[in-house]
Amino acid sequence: MIINVENGIKTINLGTKGPNVLSVERAKEIISELNYDDCKAVIIMGNEKVFSAGLNLKDLLAAKEASEVSVIFKTLRELLVACKDFPGPVISIVSGHAIAGGCLLALASDYRYGMHGMHRMGLNEMAIGIDLPPDMLSIISQTISKDNLFEVATQCRMYTPTQALNKGLINEIVGNRFTGKKRATDKALAKAKKLAKFYIDAGKPFVRLKKSLNQETSFDYQILIDNWFSSETQDKIKKVVSSLSKK
Repeated sequence: MIINVENGIKTINLGTKGPNVLSVERAKEIISELNYDDCKAVIIMGNEKVFSAGLNLKDLLAAKEASEVSVIFKTLRELLVACKDFPGPVISIVSGHAIAGGCLLALASDYRYGMHGMHRMGLNEMAIGIDLPPDMLSIISQTISKDNLFEVATQCRMYTPTQALNKGLINEIVGNRFTGKKRATDKALAKAKKLAKFYIDAGKPFVRLKKSLNQETSFDYQILIDNWFSSETQDKIKKVVSSLSKK
């Protein structure tokens, strides 16, 4: 993995080549990097061929004890939860294949950029006889509409970038069919940094909103009122009012 931190934004490159499988060791590495004290936003990306191929099936096949298999799946769950629970924005750039656990990792992000190419994205757990537990399914259901949820979760379809966009697996395609993958990836990274900065600048209201989006929680309106009177919010409001008065 390659880690870079700039202006509070941490970029996690899962690997510049290879399948970027989510071994227990790699998953734990990613979890350790999702530290709000180190950064306020995270961008996860892979290489031009593979975002992530998911769990290392060789590790699963080599496991002889139930406890070994349990650790593999529990660590994947911990990684997905860590992404969802990270207070700041988590953005994925899917420029290559995102299969099974790799697709889940992208779906656990708050926003996903894709780009045109021959790569595919999807969940193939049913095809290889692996369950999708309710907590993992909830991650999918928070992203995929009810109209598409059953198909995406059960039919093991591998979607093209355009199909992935239409099904809700990605939010936005960067570039066109004639744009080079490297150029499109660089542009997506620039857009991701701009979006991340927007949420960082939003501050605590975004942190609270993200928590509310991911969990059904009651909201104490006194927090909203206190935040309104904070010097930081007042400064932002004054700048907006000032800019409007000049138009």
